[in-house]
Amino acid sequence: MIIDQRCTKYTDCASCEFYQKQIFKYRSYPKGIMIPQERCLQNTMYFLVKGEVKVNSEEYPDTIFHEGQFILQPVGSQVEFKVLEQCECIIFLFERIQNVCNDRFTKSTNMVSGGHLRPIVLDCCTPMRSFLENMKQFLDNDLRCSMFLQAKQTELLYLLNCYYPIKDLAAFLSTIFRYNKSFQYFIMQNYQKVKDVEAFAQLGGYSVPTFRRLFKETFDEPAYQWMLKRKCEDIQNDLLTTEMSISDISIKFGFESLSNFSHFCRANFGQSPRAIRTERG
Repeated sequence: MIIDQRCTKYTDCASCEFYQKQIFKYRSYPKGIMIPQERCLQNTMYFLVKGEVKVNSEEYPDTIFHEGQFILQPVGSQVEFKVLEQCECIIFLFERIQNVCNDRFTKSTNMVSGGHLRPIVLDCCTPMRSFLENMKQFLDNDLRCSMFLQAKQTELLYLLNCYYPIKDLAAFLSTIFRYNKSFQYFIMQNYQKVKDVEAFAQLGGYSVPTFRRLFKETFDEPAYQWMLKRKCEDIQNDLLTTEMSISDISIKFGFESLSNFSHFCRANFGQSPRAIRTERG
């Protein structure tokens, strides 16, 4: 008997230093569930592989999108979902749009600069459906090599560029093109690079009082509190989802010693870094 081994996976990507969970994700949700409002920490495309979902955000207010459709939420935007029919989706997270065609990229940005385009829901063309089917299988098989996923990201952007009219593409990407010039985008792209509010203000060329005022107007909370929350979220994420050592995480977030890092975790999470890490099971 001949055994078909073409779909047998022989590698263990989870044990590799290039293992990456934060580029493509697969999610499924039962009918009726409400996914509460949350702020997007990266630009995010939501591809609905199956089902029906109601999305509510500034970009897509009270919008129902269906199986075979996809939307884009820019970094910093707030969005909530209600699952109307049991759904499956693939999520693509990225920092900035990759330019895969100078001509179409320039035309798209010029269209957006006119200010008349509104975000739209796009339908998956046949090549995009095939891409998503393959991505689901790769994610099911835990094939998450960062270099492989970066290649799939480029493939996705080529599909967008090649199979969608320029006006539709410009409208779909309009939130990112506009957002790139905003204060909010500057914050979301740089908050992990600075240690305190003063350094953040200096990085953006603002006086500290001006920076604090703009921040409060934009995020509706003081800069220090917001930065502390993000720092806590990022530390917890690294402890729970990565293989980085506790010592490396401590260094990454600028702590002078492991004891200082442990004190921070106990003060903000109520337990030590090691205890947090054991929660992933």
